[in-house]
Amino acid sequence: MNVWIAAFKKSLTSRLFLILAGMTFMYVAAGYALASIYGWPIDLHTMLYTNVFKMGAMAFFVCLISYRCFYIMIFVRPRHLTVTILKDLRDNYFTPEKIAGGIPVIILFVIMLSVFTSFKSMIPVIEPFKYDALFAKWDATLHFGTQPWEILFPFLKIAFVTTALSFVYKTWFLAKFGVLFWQAFAVKRPLLREQFFITYMLSWIINGTILATLFSSAGPCYYHHMVEGPNPYGPLMEFLHESDKILPVWDLFAQDYLWHSYENLSAGLFSGISAMPSMHISLSFLFALVGWRVGRKTGMFFTVYLILMFVGSVHLGWHYAIDGYVGALVTLLLWWLVGKFINTGKELA
Repeated sequence: MNVWIAAFKKSLTSRLFLILAGMTFMYVAAGYALASIYGWPIDLHTMLYTNVFKMGAMAFFVCLISYRCFYIMIFVRPRHLTVTILKDLRDNYFTPEKIAGGIPVIILFVIMLSVFTSFKSMIPVIEPFKYDALFAKWDATLHFGTQPWEILFPFLKIAFVTTALSFVYKTWFLAKFGVLFWQAFAVKRPLLREQFFITYMLSWIINGTILATLFSSAGPCYYHHMVEGPNPYGPLMEFLHESDKILPVWDLFAQDYLWHSYENLSAGLFSGISAMPSMHISLSFLFALVGWRVGRKTGMFFTVYLILMFVGSVHLGWHYAIDGYVGALVTLLLWWLVGKFINTGKELA
């Protein structure tokens, strides 16, 4: 018992936890302050994702235990299988250091991401959507007079391809929690873990809240609601709806859900509309940065995932291409600055 108490004490007084706790406290305080200033009629959620994280934790540990069981059965083949598996899990995964190091960090993100959803739903109240026409214009300018979705369209205008891309795009919800759980218990690389979590939280705060509010925009799928006149994304959305009649395009349901929440001024699970910058690309880019630090195969996997996320964000009508460019660039800057901060702290320690 003393070992567990010591492990939790060490975790709760660590530099990483204190930094994340401080950012979470300031973020929550800012949320309540802005809700009061702008007369936000809905209570801010601080535990909205409790059940999501519980299910995520169960899924993570089931996958981990299953992987270790199959690995030991196939490659180790010990004489006493059950004893070996239990010893492997106890000694390598369910240690006081890993459990005590991971749980407090995860709890902070339950709070932070819950408030983030309320923040995101507040964006059009604080700063009404007004940059869609400008970002559409910039997209065309950056891509030599052609909208990015038109460049991709000849390769993706097949119902099966669109459905597959829609499925992959939805896995981002698994990835953003899965990588969080992975790094929460990955205590063998403490500096990488610190750099990931501080950048991860800053990405939500700076990309997902501050910049999303300053450059308030809804995205191509809602362009016709935001901008009068010709809709350059009309043919794309028409194709997606026609494709949905052949094979499901799950993003259309999600887009309707978000618009319904926006019209009814509500804040539920994963609600809130915001295009610039893209959090899908911001986090996917961060995963790739972490992946390359872990190993070549992991880096390649997350790089391919990043490319698919970017293509999906454009083809499925969620984002202007520039949303992804800005999301990735800001995340890279944050990653670099946090790395400098961590290394400086290491030198001073």
